[in-house]
Amino acid sequence: MTRSAAGPKRPRPAGRILALAACLAVTPLAAQEATLIVTVVDERTGETQTGLGPERFAVTDGDVRLRVVSATPLRAPVDVLLLVDTSIVGEMARPLAEALIEELGEGEAMALVGYHEAAELLQDFTFDRQSLREALDRTDYGNVPRLHDALFASIDGGFDASASRKAVVLASSGTAARGRVSEAQVIDAARARGVSVFPAFQRNDARAMLRRIALQTGGAAFAARRLKLEPRSLAKRILEAVRSPYELAVTGVFTLGDRIKATADVGERSKTRLSASVLPVD
Repeated sequence: MTRSAAGPKRPRPAGRILALAACLAVTPLAAQEATLIVTVVDERTGETQTGLGPERFAVTDGDVRLRVVSATPLRAPVDVLLLVDTSIVGEMARPLAEALIEELGEGEAMALVGYHEAAELLQDFTFDRQSLREALDRTDYGNVPRLHDALFASIDGGFDASASRKAVVLASSGTAARGRVSEAQVIDAARARGVSVFPAFQRNDARAMLRRIALQTGGAAFAARRLKLEPRSLAKRILEAVRSPYELAVTGVFTLGDRIKATADVGERSKTRLSASVLPVD
């Protein structure tokens, strides 16, 4: 038997192959940095918690604990879309809607949308409270409250001309009829468009669902009966939450999505029950 002119192939040293495999196995993925919008509210009182440092926050991405690099108060201008229940049970939410219009701040823009079977634009973004009052006065009430559909439509098309931070403030009866859009679709749309949702509701029928939407979009939920505040005081607390989120810089994140969660505390002896919501920015 004759050998090829090139000679037999020499096997690679096994040690080299194992060393290379070990190197690839332990090389970590590069940690990414991300920015989160986080709103912190005491659920017992509806009061916004300000002045917290990064050490007061814990952020997780699934099972991975992320490092909070900084927590900066975010005072950027915000456009508020006021979504008002105009269904057959919606009149119970009207006093709060009126109070929210009165609490509109100097230089803040607000739009007014009513909803029952569908969402209807009543007043486009304006700085003028009187225009908003007149639009609310023209409202007729009737039909069932298809809340998910209205939220999705407001988030998806309500901020097309907005260059500011975006928030939907929902003045709701707290009742939601079945619609075409799911809760997950509402949350996905809000995160894709950078919209925080702040539901305020009179009845607790849809409380759990509204709280989940708020927590996963950087907003806050307000149970009116539980807080026992008159409309003007409740409106003040809602808009204070809208105006006072934190911008958190975190590192160690590999994906941004519905696995991102945040908690906040103000010390072991505090009697506050804080709710921290998250809106991933990048």
